[in-house]
Amino acid sequence: MSEPPVQPLFASAVRAMRKLQDLGDPLPADVVTQLSKLESSSLSDAERRTQLETLLRPFVLVDVAIDERGSALSTAGAAPPRLVQHGWRSFLVRVSNPHRLEANLSTGNGGVYGLIDYHSHSARIALADTLTVVPRIKNAWLDAKLAGPDELSGLEVEYRVISLYSRDGGVRSGGVMLVAEDQHNHHSLSRTPQGLAYQRTNFELGEYAAGFEFDCAPAPEIRIDVREPDGRSCMAAITVRDAQGRTYPSKAMRLAPDMFFHEHVYRATGEMIRLPAGRYEVTAIRGPEYRPVLTTADVDAETTEIPVVLDRWVDPAARGYYSGDPHIHAGGCSHYNIPSEGVTPETMIRHVRGEGLWLGSVLTWAPCYYHQKQFFSGAAISPPADLEDPAMQAAQGMTWMPQPTDRDAESTLRYDVEVSGFPSSHSGHLILLGLTDQDYPGTTLIEDWPSWNLPVLRWAKEQGALVGYAHCGIGLGVGTEELPNYIVPSFQGIGSNEIVVDVPLGVADFQCGTQFAPAAELNIWYHLLSVGYRTLMLGETDYPCIYDDGPGIGRTYVRLAEPPTGPQAIEAWNTGLRESASYFGDGRSHVFDLAVDGDVSREHSLDEPGPVQVSATVAAWLPEEPPPPPPGRLMYSAPVGWHLERARIGTSRKVLLEVVLNGLSVATQELVADGTEQEVSFDVPVERSSWIALRVMRSVHTQPIFVEVGGRPIRASRRSAQWLHDSVDQLWKVKSGFIRESEQDAARQAYDEAQAAYRTRGEECEVDR
Repeated sequence: MSEPPVQPLFASAVRAMRKLQDLGDPLPADVVTQLSKLESSSLSDAERRTQLETLLRPFVLVDVAIDERGSALSTAGAAPPRLVQHGWRSFLVRVSNPHRLEANLSTGNGGVYGLIDYHSHSARIALADTLTVVPRIKNAWLDAKLAGPDELSGLEVEYRVISLYSRDGGVRSGGVMLVAEDQHNHHSLSRTPQGLAYQRTNFELGEYAAGFEFDCAPAPEIRIDVREPDGRSCMAAITVRDAQGRTYPSKAMRLAPDMFFHEHVYRATGEMIRLPAGRYEVTAIRGPEYRPVLTTADVDAETTEIPVVLDRWVDPAARGYYSGDPHIHAGGCSHYNIPSEGVTPETMIRHVRGEGLWLGSVLTWAPCYYHQKQFFSGAAISPPADLEDPAMQAAQGMTWMPQPTDRDAESTLRYDVEVSGFPSSHSGHLILLGLTDQDYPGTTLIEDWPSWNLPVLRWAKEQGALVGYAHCGIGLGVGTEELPNYIVPSFQGIGSNEIVVDVPLGVADFQCGTQFAPAAELNIWYHLLSVGYRTLMLGETDYPCIYDDGPGIGRTYVRLAEPPTGPQAIEAWNTGLRESASYFGDGRSHVFDLAVDGDVSREHSLDEPGPVQVSATVAAWLPEEPPPPPPGRLMYSAPVGWHLERARIGTSRKVLLEVVLNGLSVATQELVADGTEQEVSFDVPVERSSWIALRVMRSVHTQPIFVEVGGRPIRASRRSAQWLHDSVDQLWKVKSGFIRESEQDAARQAYDEAQAAYRTRGEECEVDR
């Protein structure tokens, strides 16, 4: 049998050598030189092959042999198994594939023993049914990743690179096993101790894994001294990356409050991140009211601290506007693999403080309802950001101590309810803010709740709650960006469906958006406003169901005479929404003190038609150059979300501010988004009773000011009234089949009453538009 050509083997070795260099673990310079000389040597192929293998053998950590059935046997190579705590070290892997099977090489289920099912421990909490969690997490100390493409080259011998991460310092036993997988079905081709093949199970250490006594050099804890510009201590989002872009602490090794789906972690002034020696980029930010601060840090044996001063570009609270996110979760969604789980208030407050929010509404919903409802108290809380399970976190190597900050009291949590996964969810997911009782009368299970929304809303409003609809745009897109538009949507999703019934009956206060296409989110709102209803619109995140990045991706700012702190924070915030000025958006642009003829009140009157002056103070910030898309993902595919970057005019730093009159843009002004506060003023003719607002599309929108002319109510669009009337018909057609038979008569009556209200208002409208 003839020897295979040697050149592909050299190409494989050179690729692996370059990958090691890229990962920060280069081969010694003399080895690189010898490899280069050997590649062009006049020796025979057999001699060159032998010398190549001899040259690289000291740097091979794992030898993998694949037999004719695809079983992969991993054995220890000659490389010393030296790792570094909380850091990555990279080694060569030699793969022998004499039968030249086509397969993907992978580390299987973690690729290491001691790290089994690692994703599901990333955010687990202590529950009565998780008594084995502590020892399991304690043993899950090692992670492995193959660098480069998954596919084997088909060569009889090739070299690959593997990177290993150690959570711990000192000497620890561990093993590495690589597997060959079918390229098309992603099933293992390897024999396990339980038998051959096409399985993806938790592989056990045995004859198919390489065992090691790893010597893990300890890494020091580095104090993060994060400060406000005025020197106050605070909580912030800290992202640490090495030269290869790897994030610290390792995402696979995280335990709440550090989340495996974040690039960042939240740290207060004086709290720690363990880092091995090396150069790092440290990014700090505290929500969109701050510019990101990038610091390069060289960590060595003498390093104890990384100082960071935040860069705030706007302070809405200084002008009396206080931020809140009315829709975040402590369980379900991307947080957890087991729906009954979730994190405690001590973790949620860390996330809210780290994003610079004054109020976070933590909404308990179906997947985590019975566990999370224990945190409901009917009052706002501001707990210390303690580690929620010391035993588990100690097992995970989280030895740092939480620290209080100067700004802690400014952020509060309020536990309330999202009616999601309940019998009425088909009608749209409700947000109930400010409940005093979270259990619907006469129910013991969520399955007992009403099968349509109006009874739930009435019950919540009797408690004084502010109530409305979540993620309003889901299912309401109609294939156009026109606003307003008059296409009746399908109502096939979970957006603000039944709101078209509930608003005219006086039982829905708001809808929430800033997540999807503005036309899908704002259209119902515009139509309701144009026939005279005072419905509110709020910005929300639905963290971490729609947005993983953190709370406050969508925000609502409310003008209040005093900060919303203490047990009654939500009541103060809700009152401000009902009575005062507010705006919502992504926090990258702001509209302060919207006024009509100098009057900032929500209601304004004119004796007769004529021009009014619309004024405000506006601020927005964009980087001078368009950046790459931000990291993170959307669970749902949104055609257009809300972000000021999407309002950028071309490649300039300008955005367009619009005056909206009865849903139509009637005046515009280009603004430079350089972070400065700018006074704006527009002369707007008002011919009849109308609503007026300002917006930067896809970034910020104010609540309207309602202008009544000659004492007449706002009836600005007969077409809007008809659209709302027809939407009720469509809603009944799509949703009535989900309403219990025992509730059908009451629901039909409510739908009829809503349509009657729209007919009346339509007849009262002064114009057809």
